[in-house]
Amino acid sequence: MRDDCTSLERLLHDYAEGWLEAAEQGRLTRHLEGCFNCQEKLKAWSAVGRALRELPCLPAPAPASVTPVNEGEPEFALRLALAMCLPVALMITAYSRQWRPPEWEQLMPYESLLRLTERAQDWVITLWIWLRGVL
Repeated sequence: MRDDCTSLERLLHDYAEGWLEAAEQGRLTRHLEGCFNCQEKLKAWSAVGRALRELPCLPAPAPASVTPVNEGEPEFALRLALAMCLPVALMITAYSRQWRPPEWEQLMPYESLLRLTERAQDWVITLWIWLRGVL
C-alpha cells in the first residue's frame, strides 16, 4: 500500500456517498484510476451504503409517558431523612462508650434523660442549627 492510499483511505466512504468537495473528489478519482486496492475498498464502501439505504424505515417510538414529580416530594424526603438521622445520632452519641447497667440511683425518673442531654447538648445544638439552615 502506498502513502497516497493511507492518506486517501479515510475519504473513500465520503467519495462513495458523494459528499466530497470538487478538489478532493478529483484528487481521489485520479488516484482510483491507478490503484486496484482502493478500488476494491471503494466497492466495499459503496455496498455498505447501498445496504444501509435499503434498510426499511421504522417509525419513531411513541414518546414515553412521564409522570410529573411532585415538586414538594424531594424536599419532604430530605426532611424525613434528616429527622430520622437526629435520633440515631443521639443514640450513637449516648452509647458510644462501653455500656454498663445503670446504678439504682440513676433509675430515678428522668435522670437518664438528663445525663444524656448533658453529655450531648453542645453537639445536638450544633446539629440542630445546621439542620435548620438546610431545611
